[in-house]
Amino acid sequence: MTASASPGEGAPTPRNPVVGLAAGTIVLGASNYVYLALVGNVVGGVASAPVSVLWTMMAGLAVGLFQPVEQLLSRALARRRARGLDVRPTMRRVALLAGGLLVASLIVLAVASEPASRLLFSGRSEFTLLLAAGLVSSTVLFFVRGWLAGRGRFGSYAVEMASEGLLKVGAVAVLAAAGVRDPVVLAVSLVVAPLAASAVAVLVSKAARRSGSLVPVTSTGGAVTEAGPGPGVDAAGTGVGLRSFAALTTGSLLLQVFVNAGVLLTQLSVDGQATAFTASLVAGLAIARIPLFLFNAVQSFLLTRFTVDAQAGRLRSLARSVVVWNAVVLVLGVVWVVLVDVAGASALSFFGPDYELATRQLVLLAASCVFQIATMVTVQGLLALHRDRTSVLAWPVGLVVLLVVFVLPWADLGVAVGGAMLAGTLATFVTAAVGLAWSVRRDATSGSHAPVGADADPVH
Repeated sequence: MTASASPGEGAPTPRNPVVGLAAGTIVLGASNYVYLALVGNVVGGVASAPVSVLWTMMAGLAVGLFQPVEQLLSRALARRRARGLDVRPTMRRVALLAGGLLVASLIVLAVASEPASRLLFSGRSEFTLLLAAGLVSSTVLFFVRGWLAGRGRFGSYAVEMASEGLLKVGAVAVLAAAGVRDPVVLAVSLVVAPLAASAVAVLVSKAARRSGSLVPVTSTGGAVTEAGPGPGVDAAGTGVGLRSFAALTTGSLLLQVFVNAGVLLTQLSVDGQATAFTASLVAGLAIARIPLFLFNAVQSFLLTRFTVDAQAGRLRSLARSVVVWNAVVLVLGVVWVVLVDVAGASALSFFGPDYELATRQLVLLAASCVFQIATMVTVQGLLALHRDRTSVLAWPVGLVVLLVVFVLPWADLGVAVGGAMLAGTLATFVTAAVGLAWSVRRDATSGSHAPVGADADPVH
């Protein structure tokens, strides 16, 4: 993110948002685990399977579609605020793009409601309706997040994340205490919590503004001066381009399809029936991906760091940084895989008595998570070099490998899913690494990333 002008003499010292955002991220992430565990213990593994799939779709399809709304809005607002321009045209344009995407998504879901209900939710159309409602709430959620981030209100952003997680858990706890055992009712909080948390964050932000307690926020250590429009800026000057939005959405959807392919393939393999294995797989993935959840807190920092090197023409430094970060990821990944091998089964039992996966399946999922993080580190390097299309390529390549490995004659569905996820993530990492090596070599030869002046913006 970029910050607005540096505070003048006597102005409050800019806050670094990392601590608040990390706290909000931890609360939201931990709440998701507690939510799944509560539902599993209340209704059991089989009955909770549709809830687990809905949670997966909300964390996959909804995020894939609408997180680009946040990214586009936050960047555009920050850019216009830095120039002292009116942000309302940008907000209207992004709202129209988000609304159009939502309508198109709802139409597709309505047309495919019967097979979606059958294959994803064991024929229970109520969950398909909840998914549709979840798409609406996700549109609002990511628009609000983009507005908060683009205006530097990261404290309110952290409040939104924490509120969303606590509302999910609190709603299920209250319903369970009241004797509610209907999975559909327990799943409603997945849809309502994002809307309620968005409202809380907006109210907190406005209250802070009225009280004058808002202070400048920076994520890069100071103000950043704009060096002109970045890629994808539209002719109207709102900072919102259709090509940029399309590229962000395509990459985001491909990533989410890839990371959630295991759950989708499992449902197809059991003809959409609710099984304890599906619920166990979702819980197992949640455990295996704990390091990925922690990595998300530093992902934006990496992109900023790599972009500074790229803009300054320090291509060797960028490549060296990517290699060092990936070496750290792989070393810590070995420790994580060993930890999952020792304690993964015990951690899974926390979700309920019907939750069970073989240790080797959990180990495969944990190993796939390690290579997914390494891929995402490498992708940040590609994005810093403005190799957007090259970065997107890693996910379809990995998806093809995942599908090929999955259809091999495995004797065990759990091993098939774990082995396919590991092979797919390894393919994404290799593809991204090759793309980065090629991009660095090409840019070094052509000199397309010559050092920029001190007054240029290192973060587009």
